[in-house]
Parts: sequence; structure tokens; C-alpha cells
Amino acid sequence: MKNITILLSIFVFSVFSTKSLAQEKVPKELLLSTLNSVAHLNLEKEPLDQLLEYNKDFVERVYEILESDQEDKQKKQLMKALAYTREKELRGFLSKHKTNKYLKLMEDEMRPLTRKEKLLKPIAKS
Repeated sequence: MKNITILLSIFVFSVFSTKSLAQEKVPKELLLSTLNSVAHLNLEKEPLDQLLEYNKDFVERVYEILESDQEDKQKKQLMKALAYTREKELRGFLSKHKTNKYLKLMEDEMRPLTRKEKLLKPIAKS
């Protein structure tokens, strides 16, 4: 009876540990579509096109950091620096007011993504 209990305990532990390791990270396409959900801002065509193009490049830079071999602490610092740079770059083609509205909107929109990938928090709270 003890052997069955031990085997069952090992099996249950292995199943739960496998599920925790296999948690799905945020796919690039999901992050990009979230960043591009800007219908609420009523942007004109040119700034909207610039924002959509910028977001493609931004997602690539985010995933370069996430997929790197660095430690999480270093990745978090790089993400904070990227968030700071992002805000400055957005103000280059959006007004300060529109940039602030966009960043606030993204903070709300990205909340579910930051639950899956904790390293996205610095860019969600720009």
C-alpha cells in the first residue's frame, strides 16, 4: 500500500511540475496585435501608420531581450531602458498628449500579457 501511495505521489508531482514548466509565454503576434489596438485614440492615417511600423520593430527588440541568454535581472533592466526609449521615440511622431493616452491604454491592454510574462511589466507601465 505504501508503494502505491509513493508512486501515486510521484506521478501527481511530476504532472503538476510539467504543467508549470510548460506555461505558454506570450507569442509575438499577440503582443503586436495588443500594441496595435489603438482604435480608441482616433489617430490620423500618417501617425497611425508610423505607430504600426514602430510597433513591429519594438516587438522585435522586446523578443531579442526575452530570448537572450541573460539572467532575468539583466533582462528586466534592459526592458526598463527600452520602455524609457520607447516613450521618447513615440513622442517623436505622436503628440505628448496622444503618447500619454496610448501608454495608458497599453497599460490596461497588456495587463493579461504581463501575467503570463513578468518581464513585460516595464514596457506595460511606461
